[in-house]
Amino acid sequence: MRGNGQYYINAQRQEVMLGMMRKAITALEAQGIKPVLLKGFGLARLYDQPYMRSWGDIDLYVGKADYHKGAAALREAFPEAALFDGEEEYYKHYNLTFYKPFNTAIEMHRVSMSLMHPRDQRLYSQLETEGLLLNSVRYTNGEDSWWEPEWKFNVLYVFMHSWEHWTHNTAVMRQLEDLARLLTNGKPKEESYDALTIYLKKNLRKLYLLQAWKLYAYLLVHEFGVQETICPLYDPKVALTAEALKTSIEQGRECLPKRTAPKSVLLRKMHTFRQRVQEAKLIARYDHIYARHMVLANIAQSWQRFLKGENTRHWE
Repeated sequence: MRGNGQYYINAQRQEVMLGMMRKAITALEAQGIKPVLLKGFGLARLYDQPYMRSWGDIDLYVGKADYHKGAAALREAFPEAALFDGEEEYYKHYNLTFYKPFNTAIEMHRVSMSLMHPRDQRLYSQLETEGLLLNSVRYTNGEDSWWEPEWKFNVLYVFMHSWEHWTHNTAVMRQLEDLARLLTNGKPKEESYDALTIYLKKNLRKLYLLQAWKLYAYLLVHEFGVQETICPLYDPKVALTAEALKTSIEQGRECLPKRTAPKSVLLRKMHTFRQRVQEAKLIARYDHIYARHMVLANIAQSWQRFLKGENTRHWE
């Protein structure tokens, strides 16, 4: 019984969060809004024991058109929610924070990911529109029912979300296990692994993430038991780099020294850019193509903000 302690802690927490999720979905659908469940419980249900896959907050995607109407609906449904860092609205999502009975949040997304390069964001937004708004799937489990991402897009999204976290030094092996569950337990009958391979190869190349996926694919096969035949773009040639990436994820990627940013706007931008370049050098040990693209993306993003104003990405 003692060894199952974490299971019961997760179970109690997630029962409360399930109630919050139901309430949020009901409030949004009452306004004619279609919320799509991201990550969290949508992935936990693919595990043999869902409560062993903890989830810290509730992520719901509604898109840009319904964003402000959805924010009003959630604020009315959860008047007890607190502000997070003094504000509720971000470029990516509207945030409601709860401190009782435990710390959690509801994040209502207008975009599921925020990419640095404007070109990348446009490409990804097209995939997001298809995978979340147009082709999302209704899932029913007993009395519960919600919208989930289209499977091929979900594989792409979970991978990109994990890789983005790793580049910011916060990736965990659990995210790789989520991918393994999506590949082994999440495929709908009407889908095929061949179609998934074509979809990933086409879009990951455009997003400069093909090599990064191959590193993940190697770990999915050798660390999580995914069969080679159902793991798209598996390549044993990346073994050494993939093993190094595994160590980096498990032990914490090499951290840069934290330095206080200058007060001057220009000097602060130069300071941030230098930090990004140093970070890119570390990432280049595993994927030099993405690292180079990351530097160019920072330049493009900085130039866009300079032309359109500092706060453009926050209030679209």
